This record gives sequence, structure tokens and C-alpha cells, in this order.
Amino acid sequence: MHVSVALRSGAVAVVAGLLAAGTVSAGAAAGPVAGPGYHLTKFAAGSGYFNPDSVTSGRGHIFIGFQNATPPDGSAGTSTIVQYGMDGKVIRSWAVPGKNDGLRLNPFTGKLWATRNEDANPALTIIDPETGAQQQYSFPPPPHGGGYDDIAFTRQGTFIVASNPTNPGTHVPAVQRVTSLSGGVVGLEPLLYDDSSATDRVSGQTTKLALSDPDSLWITPSGELALTAQADRQMVFIEHPGRPSQRNEVLNIKAGGNPEELDDSAAATSREGFLLVADHDANTIYKLTKDGGFHRGQAYSQAPKGSPLAGVVGTLDVRSGNLSPVVTGFVNPTGLLFVPTGENEGGDDQSDQGGNDQGNQ
Repeated sequence: MHVSVALRSGAVAVVAGLLAAGTVSAGAAAGPVAGPGYHLTKFAAGSGYFNPDSVTSGRGHIFIGFQNATPPDGSAGTSTIVQYGMDGKVIRSWAVPGKNDGLRLNPFTGKLWATRNEDANPALTIIDPETGAQQQYSFPPPPHGGGYDDIAFTRQGTFIVASNPTNPGTHVPAVQRVTSLSGGVVGLEPLLYDDSSATDRVSGQTTKLALSDPDSLWITPSGELALTAQADRQMVFIEHPGRPSQRNEVLNIKAGGNPEELDDSAAATSREGFLLVADHDANTIYKLTKDGGFHRGQAYSQAPKGSPLAGVVGTLDVRSGNLSPVVTGFVNPTGLLFVPTGENEGGDDQSDQGGNDQGNQ
């Protein structure tokens, strides 16, 4: 959805600082380079499929959606969902129509939810990794005029991003809750609107959202549902989603003091584990480890191609909104996942927040 732009002065200063510290070498353009204390290795690469994007895990496996240059309105082509072992070896794959963007394993049913066509003509495929069976679902006409993207499973329900609104600013949903899968159609109810009220997390002032690019969902270290509004350079935190006590907070994202765009985010749920980073344009998935283990609860995020500080994965301060690079030189990082070591029965970094009693299959 974005085009490449030159690095802003603050972003340049961040990279310059890393160069001075020896974190980034002059040859970083040849490939990603990890900063001190971090180590980057290749986990997997596309083979007959390409453009890896969303990454999810559970029950001892990794699942990655390859978009294969499909258009975001589903007008042509197929995407490939690939199942890997924890060693990066391919186990099996599935073809799904159109462009897959959101991909999450439902930790309660063990089934894989893959949204398709985030810009228009949205649909949902649910895959049973045990049998290989697929179920296809349609959506009612999107009230926001676009498609549907990322998914999150929590104790309060299953939530989905209403992406690419064609009429932003007209009180349309930005996040919706799945209420049913009856008759092959996904039932939905609004959770957050593009113009909902929210409290600025830094200033404490109440403000009215003006979201134009709802993109990804993740679960924060404290258990909030978090929406990344990429082009808006904001993150919206939803506490007690769907309850009368629901509270919305908004945070402006920055790097080096300047506004920054983010794609996927993930929190370290244990000391032992690793991050997976999908570099969409390099057709490669990387594994990132940390000396001495991760700090439980630390959030990480990525700045994709076209953002001011492009091609970076860094720590994200969820109180200030500051992104601090730890790896630079990715071509276009668009998928991010924390996998705790020893994971065998649970889901990805979202699953330990609980599940959904509505809309499960």
C-alpha cells in the first residue's frame, strides 16, 4: 500500500548511530545485520512460492503464508500456506484462492484461519492441518468498503481487522468481532470504529481517532488487543475488548524522534525462544535469537519498505511509542512472530491470552 520514500533526518540519525556503534556495516544493503547481543540465521526460503508475509505457529509447527505476487483484491492467482517443522523443513502446503494476508492458528481448535484479499472481495479459508481439509467462508458486504486482514484470538473473542477503508472518516469499523460462521458466512459486530474516542497514552488527553489504514493485530505483554494503523503511524490499544469496560488508548509511533510506520508486532512470552521475521521481497524467513535470552514481555516490531526507517526490526516501547532498531538491512519485513522454545501444544504469541467462545471451527 506504500511506495518507497527517502529516510527522514531522524531515521538517518538512528542508522548513523548504529554505524558509529558498529551495529551496521557499510555492506548492510547486501543483507540484514543484527546488532550486539542478537544473532540472525536463515530459517526458511520460498521454493516454488514466494513473498512470505504472515507467520503463525502452534502444536510444534510453523505456518507461513506466501502471497505469490497476488493482487490484494483477489482478482487473480493463488497464495500458498506452508507448514514447517521447528527445524525449518517443509511438511506440507495448501493453495488458497487470491491473496492471503492474515494467518493465525486457533489455539482451541488447532485450525488455521487465513483471510484473503485485504483490499476488496474478502474471504476466509479455515484449514485443518491434521486432515488437510479446507472450509471456505464469505463475508457480508464490508461496511467500510475494503477487505479484512489480520486476526487475533483472545478470551473475549476472535477479532479481525477491517482493512483498506474506501470511505475513512465516516464512522466505519476498524476492528470487528467474529460472532458466527453460520451458513458459510462470517458474522461480525463492530468493536472499534475509525473515529472512536481514545486516550492518548502519553498526554492522557482524550482524542478522536482518524484511522485510514487499519492493518495488523497483536496481543501486548499486558494482554491488550493492539491494532497497528500503519500509514497513520499509530497503534491503538484496546483493554477489555467488547465489554462495557472497554477502554481505548492511542500511541503515536516514532523512531529517532520522527513519526514511523509499523507492520507486524510481537511480544516475547518467555526468556527462551526466538523471533521469526518474514522478509517479503527477499523471499526469506529469518530466525532471530538473543544472548542470555529475551526479556519476557518485551515488544518487538518492524518498519517495512516505504516507511521512513525502512527494513528494520526493533524493540517497541509500548508506553512511549519509540522503535529502537536491533536488526537493519531487511528488504521488506512484513511478518513477525515470537516462538517460545519448547512450544508444542499452544498457538502463536497471541494464543496464551486465551480463546474465543464464538465463531470457532
